[in-house]
Amino acid sequence: MPLAAARAIERWAASWAHRRQGADPLAVALQRRRIYILPTRFGAVFGFMVFAMLLGSLNYGASLGFTLTFLLAGLGLVVMHHCHNNLLGAQIKFFGATPVFAGERAEFRLGLGNDAATPRYEIELTHRKHAAGPVDVPQCGMETLKLGVDTAHRGYVKLERFTVATRHPGRLFRAWTWVHMDARCLVYPKPAPPGLPLPDTGGTGVGSRPNHGDEDFAGLRGAAPGDPPQRIAWKAYARSGLLLLKQFAGGDREPCLLDWDMLPGLAVEERLSQLARWCLDAETEGRSVGLRLPGVAVPLGHGPSHVAACLEALALFEAPP
Repeated sequence: MPLAAARAIERWAASWAHRRQGADPLAVALQRRRIYILPTRFGAVFGFMVFAMLLGSLNYGASLGFTLTFLLAGLGLVVMHHCHNNLLGAQIKFFGATPVFAGERAEFRLGLGNDAATPRYEIELTHRKHAAGPVDVPQCGMETLKLGVDTAHRGYVKLERFTVATRHPGRLFRAWTWVHMDARCLVYPKPAPPGLPLPDTGGTGVGSRPNHGDEDFAGLRGAAPGDPPQRIAWKAYARSGLLLLKQFAGGDREPCLLDWDMLPGLAVEERLSQLARWCLDAETEGRSVGLRLPGVAVPLGHGPSHVAACLEALALFEAPP
């Protein structure tokens, strides 16, 4: 019950702060009026100890007790001042987010800027269960952190509210602020499992299945969920630790035109999932690909940027009523 009550109070305070601050731009400098500070548990114990020392000094009239008590109280006030100033004037910038497939974690790149002549220490970002940092930001420098958000559906996922906080120095106090940016990440449909071959779009001059004997190596791209294991560049993975997929091109490669009506009987999301799988397969096989959806058409093309355009059309597709 106390934990639930604490979470309810935090949600109320965050909602109040949003109404008070309003929406933030994609680059914001932290001003004094929006930075909040409270003692940590350790700080509360420290304050209770100082108060107990004050009572003991009053009771026994101990001059040395008064000296130590006021020294510790002054130290606590100095720590509180520096903790608040550790965030004051810091800059938060949104640097973008790489599109992901549904079910993967979207990573928002956020920059912590420091125009001051002194470093800022132990600054961290948190969003729900995900955290990034703490990091130290050098004077007149910038540090980039990645804050993760879980995804479940295609479309855009928003970062919504996240927290910028510090406990430096001494961890007696926690200074924090909430940031409300319109930061978004595009989420592609989750590709269907591999297995269903690319459709033959013959009749329009496109679509005979390729002859794998004439393939030429064309480069590498990042691997996606469901890609065939035999196409993974294992030597490149051993060198860099990144999963990359081999791409091939051949002179007899014919383009592949993918159409919404090729998958009758499937639900909307299932169709989008299979079309996403075919887009990835066409890129892997080095074939040009085009896409036709109700109200949307992506012309034939090839390359990672073109496949990304096809996947974006699938991610943002709205089924007709």
